[in-house]
Amino acid sequence: MFKVITIPFDRSKGGFDEEVLNRFVLNKHVKSHRAEFFQDAQGSYWTVFLEYDPALEKPSARETEGLDDSQKLLLERLRAWRKERADRDGIPVYIIATNKELAGLVREAPATLEALKEVKGFGKGKVSKYGQDLIGLIRAFFEKT
Repeated sequence: MFKVITIPFDRSKGGFDEEVLNRFVLNKHVKSHRAEFFQDAQGSYWTVFLEYDPALEKPSARETEGLDDSQKLLLERLRAWRKERADRDGIPVYIIATNKELAGLVREAPATLEALKEVKGFGKGKVSKYGQDLIGLIRAFFEKT
């Protein structure tokens, strides 16, 4: 997705009000950006071009329903791993796994790749690409807690 935001120079503040930009990117994963400064008869402006992916929201109460505190912590660790991996691969997080799929991982806690294939949303492709990482994270979590 793309967005162009133009921010006028605010004489009363003596600068540009970046709050509009900050609010917009708060729940987005910015893939690339480009800023250009320009002036016209009315004033000075920064125009920012953003390429972004929408960020997934926090897991819903329904997705975390029935999870104990330990399981919720594992869910947050899996979400953090997913974000790091998606950033590294340059893809949206939901390509790796949705919140619902991660909650399913937490509930099932698969210990093997074969068991991971039984979790809804984890077919052969996801298992071959992310399976070792996921199984390792789950095993390490339960060894430490």
